[in-house]
Amino acid sequence: MHKPKNMTLNKKQIIEIAELLDSGMICFYHRPTGTIDSHPDPNDPYFDPQPWQDIIDKIENDWDNYERFEKMESFESYRVMENFAYSLSDESFKDRILNAISKRKPFQNFKNLIDYSDYRQNWFDFKNKAYIDFVKRQVEIKEK
Repeated sequence: MHKPKNMTLNKKQIIEIAELLDSGMICFYHRPTGTIDSHPDPNDPYFDPQPWQDIIDKIENDWDNYERFEKMESFESYRVMENFAYSLSDESFKDRILNAISKRKPFQNFKNLIDYSDYRQNWFDFKNKAYIDFVKRQVEIKEK
């Protein structure tokens, strides 16, 4: 069966997919209906398929009509943290972030710094925009 090329995701759907991916879900866009389905990553060691089996079966049984959206790889998430640091005008905090993410456990170090800083909301806004752009790039690739 031939898949239609165009995906008509609206802004709200792109934001929804971005938020789901950011929370660790895998997302699927159903072309015929324009609906979004999601479930946790089955490769996650803590994944319990039981509560998600109906959605997994629904997607697998109609696979040709779905487009899968991936979450960011670790290196991409790292780059978003790094870009956030470079976006700051506070040189001292920028240096603290860059130093923290250059050590072991960069994600944990970053979280510890951000969570108790004045930049926490700025980070969430920055990361949200990065994920929206990430989803838009996936849409563009899928439409080619």
